[in-house]
Amino acid sequence: MISYNNNDYDKKSRRKQVKRRRTFQRAVCIILCLFMGAAVFGAVSLISVGKEASPPGKRSAENTGGFSQMNGRQSGRVSANANQNNLISADITAENAIVINTGTDTALYQKNSTDEVAPASTAKMITALTALDYCAPEDELTVGGEIEMIQEDSSRAWLTRGDILTVRQLLIALMLPSGNDAAYTLAVNAGKSIAGDNSLTNKQSVDIFMGKVNEKARALGAEKSNFVVPDGYDAEGQYTTAYDLAVIAKACLDNPTISEIVASYTSYEKWVNGREVTYNNTNELLNPDSQYYRPEVIGLKTGNSSLSGACLISAAVINGETYICVMMRSTKDARFQDSVDIYDEIKNQ
Repeated sequence: MISYNNNDYDKKSRRKQVKRRRTFQRAVCIILCLFMGAAVFGAVSLISVGKEASPPGKRSAENTGGFSQMNGRQSGRVSANANQNNLISADITAENAIVINTGTDTALYQKNSTDEVAPASTAKMITALTALDYCAPEDELTVGGEIEMIQEDSSRAWLTRGDILTVRQLLIALMLPSGNDAAYTLAVNAGKSIAGDNSLTNKQSVDIFMGKVNEKARALGAEKSNFVVPDGYDAEGQYTTAYDLAVIAKACLDNPTISEIVASYTSYEKWVNGREVTYNNTNELLNPDSQYYRPEVIGLKTGNSSLSGACLISAAVINGETYICVMMRSTKDARFQDSVDIYDEIKNQ
């Protein structure tokens, strides 16, 4: 006959109850985890469907702070050399290029758009923008010895010592005939204004001004650029990209003083000291007598140097939309033809 110990029996019973409770709790946890996982997966799926579903014929783009590229399937920030994603086709001579719609910040075309290139006189766009941060358009400036700082083969507005003209008139001399002398007069005077010290040497003033030029460029989003001289003449350590120039060009179009100046093919002005001057724009897209003339073009700036080749940053309004076209490291005529081809392609879309 087998006898039972009540204490042993109670202990065994409690252990069985504890074991059953633990088993039940584990089962409940597993079921809850499975349910929560299914709920999360369903929510993510719904969000994904909501993002991908867009009205027929519409393209979606993500604005990441720079120009985006859209191809109907994906969106995101423009990447270097993503030529296969171009929304328009063009066979261009320029080695570096980008075309953007300023209203949507969309890149329609790009070719090596983030490669470093020498800016040449396209740098005068950021010089103009920076000068206007410290000088009002109606301010009167006197031309001094700073005009002798330019290189012998520079493009000139033919300023002379003692000329007195407004900042706006200096900007015309800077942007239309691409006067390197005007660039230095603006830089020196703005540099002294920034420092609050008229006793600075011309070189000191230019150095201070160029510091602000680079601050301005970075603030605009031109983060892969470094400008050394105000006229853009080839200099060690000076570089930009087609992408950055498009960023700067957009800022120029947003500035009422600059945008008005660069849209003109010819300009007559009588300076404060009585001198009368007439300048023609170096941008052949604005010249009514040129084979490259396009009435929709509203600017912007040419450039040419040993390192940069022939360059053109232009802008045009087509069907109510404003486009910027940057052509770098091209040839004298091809920069204009490339731009015309791009604008004609946009019209045909």
